[in-house]
Parts: sequence; C-alpha cells; structure tokens
Amino acid sequence: MNTTLDWKMARSGKGRPVFQRIRRLIPPIFISTVLWCASVCGSLHAETPGNVLILNSDMSIANYSLVHTRFKSRLSGLKHEIDLGSKWTDESKISDAIRNADPDVIYCIGSKAYLLAHKLAENKHLIFTSLINWRRFPMGKNTYGISTELLPNMQLMTYRYFFPEINKIGVLYSKDYNKEWFDIAVKSAKETGIAIVGKPVNRQDEIASNLKELLPRVDALWLIPDPVALPKVELVAEIFKESDLAQKPVFTYSDTFADLGATFIISADIPTIGQQAAELAMDLLSDRKLPEKVQTPAGSHIILNLRMVEKYRIKFNTEALDSVNQIIK
Repeated sequence: MNTTLDWKMARSGKGRPVFQRIRRLIPPIFISTVLWCASVCGSLHAETPGNVLILNSDMSIANYSLVHTRFKSRLSGLKHEIDLGSKWTDESKISDAIRNADPDVIYCIGSKAYLLAHKLAENKHLIFTSLINWRRFPMGKNTYGISTELLPNMQLMTYRYFFPEINKIGVLYSKDYNKEWFDIAVKSAKETGIAIVGKPVNRQDEIASNLKELLPRVDALWLIPDPVALPKVELVAEIFKESDLAQKPVFTYSDTFADLGATFIISADIPTIGQQAAELAMDLLSDRKLPEKVQTPAGSHIILNLRMVEKYRIKFNTEALDSVNQIIK
C-alpha cells in the first residue's frame, strides 16, 4: 500500500494532524486505503478456524513469495504449503498431497496453481490471487479471489492528480475480455474531466494499425491487462516503441513495464493482496456472508519515471511526489 507519505508526515510532527495534511496532498482513495488496512490488521482472529492449504505456482517469483508470506503471517496454525515451482511436477502426487491435506480452503497463487486446484479440487473453496485478467479463467461456484486490477476511477483520479494537462487517454482493448471494464472506465473518465478514446482489438495483427490510428488522437496511452491487446512480449515492446516515437507517455498496471519505458505505473500492492486473501479465507472458514466473490485490491503502489516525464515535457503536479513509492530518474 502507498504509505510513504503517511509515515513521513507522522514522523515530522509538524503542523496539522497527519490525516488532515494527507488530504491536501493525495486523492481520497489513498485515505480509504490506509483506513481499510488499519481495520483489516485488527480484524483477523488469532486462531484459524479450519484447514488451509497454500498452493503457490512458484515461490522463486518475487511477487508470489511476497503475497504468500503476507497471507501466511495473518493466519496462525497454517500447516500445508505446496510450491509447484520446486519438486512438484507430477500431477498425481499433487492430487495426493491435496487429498491428504484435506483443506477447507485452498489459496492459489498464480495461474498454474489455480488451474490445477480448479481441476483437482473444484469441490473445495478456492481463493486466487496473481491472475492477470482473471475473467479468462474458469470460475466455479466455490471460487473466490482478489483481482490484480485496480478500479478504473481510482486510476483516473490519480492520473488527473499527477498530470493535470492530460485530457485524452487512449486504450487498446478486446471486447471479449474488457468491454464491461471499458464502459466503466469511459463513465468514470467523464467524472474526472478526462476523455477515454478506445480502439477495440479482435486479433493481434490489428494491434499495429490500431495503435498508429490511436496515438495522434490522445495525450497518453493506457495499457490494461488484456490477452488480445497485449498477447506477447515482442508486441508489447513494439507498442512502447511506437508510443515513444509519437512522444506519448504510457500509463500501465505492472512494474514489469518499467524497463520498457512506462512513464507512470499504478499497480496493486502485493502484500496488501495477501492480507486481503487471508481475510477472505477467514470469512469462508467462519461461514460469513461475502458481498462479492472477486474483490478489488485495496492498496496501490506507484512508480513515476521522471526521465520519461522530462523527455516528453509533460507538466505534472510536483506536490504529488510524496505519494510516489518509487521514482525512476
């Protein structure tokens, strides 16, 4: 979660109370995030009222390890963990391990773990995290999870806050996977004074032509998780290359794009997702009624590439710098 500004203010001890000073500098979404995490930290019980198995696609992946560790820290007495990236290659052995553990809830980290659990233990409660574009995965009646996608209005508020002169943002998306998301984004954008210009992509051979048509019409390009619009690394690199030639900044959702030249990245905060997943597991084990099966991430992590900001001569709000987690110079 974005706590950099919160801690700086708290340690300074100057002027207004901490939260009043924060409100002057950052959008309201960050205040609610801080308060949400405070409530979650105090709401988990000391003892886990059931049996939980963690099924991790690969613990050697940093983000998978982070979310795993935070989840585990919030649940006491957790005994069963399987790292599919190590010795677990035989599906029959994985099935035996799940059966022997006899979990009430299986926490699946990453697509490999989730797809295996969905295949081998669909009758169990399954919780997923770390799925890129979770809507393309099979969902059973016992499936729950935390999306990797932040709410469009939260991201748009942040774009407006940081870049007050960015008025038109382009989006490449597939109607099959993101039509509903795009409609919500367009509506949210109007509320923040931003226009969303979208280009649907049906096949990967349409990406280049759609991008060339889109870039002259917008002030920035917004990349979203979409298996059709972003099908493979080579094509993503081409998108960044064309955007750079057009002198248009790229806003996106993952730090994996930092090396490609993304100007601004808002991603879900990984440890906070692990904490949310733990709370969700406790709810399922305690038979609490859940308002939604797939939750939105509650925390965010912001990366600002000042080098690209200067290169494209983009005006940005310098007062917002204290709310950035990482600055690339």
